[in-house]
Amino acid sequence: MIEWRNLKTLHQAARERIARQEKLITEQADEIRLLKEENTHQKKQIETLTLRVEELERMIFGRRKRTDQNHNAEDSSSFSSFRPKTPRNAASYHRRIPPPEEITKEESHTIDACPSCNTPLTRMTTVVFYEEDIRVPETAVSFKDVTKHTVEKGFCNQCRTWRPALPIPPTPVVIGPKARVFISYASVILRLSYDQIQHVLYDLYAFPISQGEITNIIEGEATTLTPAYEQLKQGIRQQKGVHYDETSWRVQQEEQGNYAWVMTGTETPDAVFLMGVGRDKGNAVELKGDASTAVGITDDYGAYRVLFTAHQLCWAHPLRKLRDMAQSDTLNPEMRAHCQSVFAHFAALYHDVRRTLGTPFDLAVRTAERDACVVHRHFHSVSRRPEKACHYQREFKKEHQRILHMPPL
Repeated sequence: MIEWRNLKTLHQAARERIARQEKLITEQADEIRLLKEENTHQKKQIETLTLRVEELERMIFGRRKRTDQNHNAEDSSSFSSFRPKTPRNAASYHRRIPPPEEITKEESHTIDACPSCNTPLTRMTTVVFYEEDIRVPETAVSFKDVTKHTVEKGFCNQCRTWRPALPIPPTPVVIGPKARVFISYASVILRLSYDQIQHVLYDLYAFPISQGEITNIIEGEATTLTPAYEQLKQGIRQQKGVHYDETSWRVQQEEQGNYAWVMTGTETPDAVFLMGVGRDKGNAVELKGDASTAVGITDDYGAYRVLFTAHQLCWAHPLRKLRDMAQSDTLNPEMRAHCQSVFAHFAALYHDVRRTLGTPFDLAVRTAERDACVVHRHFHSVSRRPEKACHYQREFKKEHQRILHMPPL
């Protein structure tokens, strides 16, 4: 009976208990797996956020000076070997000696005796120095030119109109071209307010002007220069590569936007600016135009990502990003060593490209380098071993694969 009871009751209870334990073990294993995945994801997020906070602190507070001697030695051996710095002597910080064509006046100063005891001086030598200064208007001198024009005109019986010897303006007093250029320069380049422009013109040149006249001059110059502006844009758009960038730029009418966009080509020093606008994508579209097939060279701002058929990222941005990760204090030693290695390789590649671009152009050499794909192979070698990189660096490499869309060397 005891044996029967064990088989009938206790064995069945044990089987049920074992089944419950196996189910509980399975549930706990699934929960442990989910917790591990969540922990891994959180570690990646913490690592990424820590690096971003470090980057923001560097942007706001600047780069901190390192005091660790070992760290400095490591930095100097890993980061400075590919960018040798030429030592500067004390004379390099002085103002340059003016060339002979810049000298406007020469003065000679002699001395025969000591000013204190009137003793004759011996061992006479000569010292030459230069004094650079600006010309300040004097009270008795007027730096404003006033030209009185007497224009003769006559009536043409054939054309049935009056013909003057010189185009006659609608007002008896007009502002000359030099003043108009100065006002445009002071407003657009120096970003002076209308009130400041008024003070500068009156204090330096005794030239009174109203703010309405300043507005009319700037609008008139803009209308006059519009054809040249459009011609510059077309010339830049037809080049093989075009750089685009944007930056903050304060303007008089702030409701328009305090940003300036710039477009410049890779073959000429010409540049076109679009000022007083916002930061939206439409400004880049306006600069690029519809017919341009040039390679777009930009930073990683999202407005550029679907704008070009061929898109190349600026090399300076990934170089700085990799440098910051290599010098980060938040990564563990193994991860930091990997970041240092990647940065050293990319910096060497960056140095080689700069050195190549600094040499005289030889089509045969450049063609051979392009056919050999030297730069591409070097870049691919830098981008390998992603399993050793931190999550932030893997995402960074994924985003910057567009750097490979390079125009031919």
